[in-house]
Amino acid sequence: MTAPRPTLAAREAAAFGKVILLGEHAVVHGVPALAAGLPRALVLRARPLDDPRGPTELSIPAWDVRVQLAPGDDGAMHPVARAAAEVLALCDAPLAGLRIDGETTLPAGAGLGSSAALCVALARLALGPGAPAEEVVEASMAGERVFHGSPSGIDSEIAARGGVLRFVRGRPPEPIRPARPLPLVILPTGVPRRTADLVAHVGRFVRREPAVARPILEAIRGCVERGQAALEVGDHATLGRMFDACHGLLSALGVGHRRLDDLCAVARSAGALGAKLTGAGGGGCAIALAGDDPHRVAAAAATAGCTAIVTEIATA
Repeated sequence: MTAPRPTLAAREAAAFGKVILLGEHAVVHGVPALAAGLPRALVLRARPLDDPRGPTELSIPAWDVRVQLAPGDDGAMHPVARAAAEVLALCDAPLAGLRIDGETTLPAGAGLGSSAALCVALARLALGPGAPAEEVVEASMAGERVFHGSPSGIDSEIAARGGVLRFVRGRPPEPIRPARPLPLVILPTGVPRRTADLVAHVGRFVRREPAVARPILEAIRGCVERGQAALEVGDHATLGRMFDACHGLLSALGVGHRRLDDLCAVARSAGALGAKLTGAGGGGCAIALAGDDPHRVAAAAATAGCTAIVTEIATA
């Protein structure tokens, strides 16, 4: 008897990447954050294996990922495989007989939401293109917990919904509509860092030096509120100033890095209206709000040894 072919609800699914425009780290301490989705940052395509009983394979060459959704010889499962299996199992999707290939524009481990993009795209493969965003996010969180323990959910929300979201921990995200497209240049530093370590560092600073740290958090709140208002009326000059101010405040919290400072300075000298670290800091990526010529900013970054990513956040 021939084994039935395993099936998913979709053969192709995409997810957004993520940049934090304003409010990173402070969001952990009750301050709002603004996050934006990077369009079609990851695309997954599924096809059947010759052996319908063989463990499902997941391959994303750009991230050096090639895993089977099955335990290895030592009985353990690769973390990426375990996260993928958790998402598919929650969706009652098959864990055997499939090959899933991914194409991405995101560097892995750079604070651009790569793990959430993977989990959201897997959930969309399993649930289909018509699944509500809330259902997709819930399924993706099963994988995000494998990667991050207790994730805030902001990465999964933006990976599923795109656009710009105002996020306050513990509340539903609020969509924000920019008055005009937002041209961004993403500047990877190539400097590795661990998000959990940096979040813990800021938490210790807040506990030990509240008289210093709390005013910094409130100043970041001011950047978020002023930046959101500027975004909603298309005032990119003011938004750029909020980028610059927030970068300095985050550095004061101890999550800056010389490479981030250098790339932000290069971007500003090439016409960017503002530039800041995005995400955890300590390395990872910076973002620049481009002026009239994003490619000029990217070319300047190239002279500094940085392969920039030019993107645009749409108005809807």
